Amino acid sequence: MIIRASKALHRAGPALVAGFFATVLLAGCSYRMDRVENPVKLPAAWDAATTPNAKPGIQKDWWKNFGSPTLDQLITDALRDNPSLIATEERLKQAERTLSGDHDALFPDPSISASTSKGRSGSSGNSFPIPNGSNNTASTSVSLSARYTVDLWGGTAARYRASVAGFIGTKYDADLARIQLASSVARDYFNLLSVRQQVDIARQNLDIAQQLLRIIDARYRNGTVREYDLRQQNVTVLQQQTQLIPLENQLRQAETALGLLLGRTPQEFHVQGEPIDQLNVPEIAPWLPGELLLRRPDMASAETDMAAAKANLAAAHANLIPVSLSLSASDSTSSLKVFDITDVRNYSVSGILSLATGIFDYRSRRNNYLNSQSNEYIALVNYANTIRTALKDVDDNLATVEADQRTEESQRATLEQAQRALDLANLQYREGSSEVEDVLNAERTLYSARQSLAQARVTRLTAAVSLYVALGGGWDGPDPEAIPTNVQVAARPASK
Repeated sequence: MIIRASKALHRAGPALVAGFFATVLLAGCSYRMDRVENPVKLPAAWDAATTPNAKPGIQKDWWKNFGSPTLDQLITDALRDNPSLIATEERLKQAERTLSGDHDALFPDPSISASTSKGRSGSSGNSFPIPNGSNNTASTSVSLSARYTVDLWGGTAARYRASVAGFIGTKYDADLARIQLASSVARDYFNLLSVRQQVDIARQNLDIAQQLLRIIDARYRNGTVREYDLRQQNVTVLQQQTQLIPLENQLRQAETALGLLLGRTPQEFHVQGEPIDQLNVPEIAPWLPGELLLRRPDMASAETDMAAAKANLAAAHANLIPVSLSLSASDSTSSLKVFDITDVRNYSVSGILSLATGIFDYRSRRNNYLNSQSNEYIALVNYANTIRTALKDVDDNLATVEADQRTEESQRATLEQAQRALDLANLQYREGSSEVEDVLNAERTLYSARQSLAQARVTRLTAAVSLYVALGGGWDGPDPEAIPTNVQVAARPASK
């Protein structure tokens, strides 16, 4: 039966294919994405100065420039196990399946049906005798049919372009989520190392305060200092112990926050890492402002939103014309035998051109068109705002990186002087040439200088991460694999 049916369909096929050949060509052609003009005049250069040793170019795994194997492993684990990123990638797969369904809707959907039957009928009695006693019946039929609405005004193609733009925008959003996750892991790791350093500093200062307390206590017993000095130093030691308690709590919270980003149970996650002073602070040279359009996935996503809005406007405009053309074709063959197909066949090809609209229906479509115009304008405003925001991010972060570098250098010099002042105060106090207040003041100054330097260090590291993200986080333009093969994406125009 299969062989005979195939032969019959082969004979019936040309009539159907001939009627639909031009239609399939129209449905299967490439769809060119509308080009989006850049709505913002880009500056020729940045206002903020760069750091003296800035190096151009940003690699995709930019976090390796900090020189931390621990950070490298943490980000690798987060990109694999982070629950939010896993959910984002699953939504991307869903969007890809939806786009595949939208693409299939562009083509005629042929349907085939086949049936065969055989039966026997008879009766008994005196009234109506049947000579042969029974009646045998048999039949076999195969039919092929298809229907297609011709895209006269380009509405179907425009809706598909909007669907493609939405999918590509989803892909860019997923790329941005990966960059943001890597930056969050880096910031939380630097924060963990910073809090750990602050805990160490607090413990060191507590040791210094306790050593000084022992000296004052000995001199008090010898009658060379007042009880007031002893009590004052006791207060200092207690204050240092009190300040250590919230810092140790912050250390645990910083570690559990980092564990959550990696999809780990906080109680089971622990990381040692290296001292924060051992990390490199990369100095980064920015792209030119005009090149930034090709380097940030959020800007590319805003551009696809604009392309989708333009496509939806074209579809709404096409929907204003109440004229449609539908083509249908069918071919069938049948036989009065079981499992047999003869040359007896019926076929038909028809087209229906219709014009129908109502007053309220047209007003509804007109309003939809006007809303699509508004949506296109909103997308344009959002795209322009995304570009301006990106320009601000880069300039602000360039200025911050340069200022933080100078701040750290100043704080390091301050710490050296504070350490020298405390050493001199302790020496003079042991020799009896200075008062205990001088030692206490020098001690507080050193503690403050250490904390300030620790904060300046983590601020500088975090600023470098922010600059990496502002410059696109190593994103290098659209991924060709993210774009369906039957869609042409126009090259992005040069800046005005």
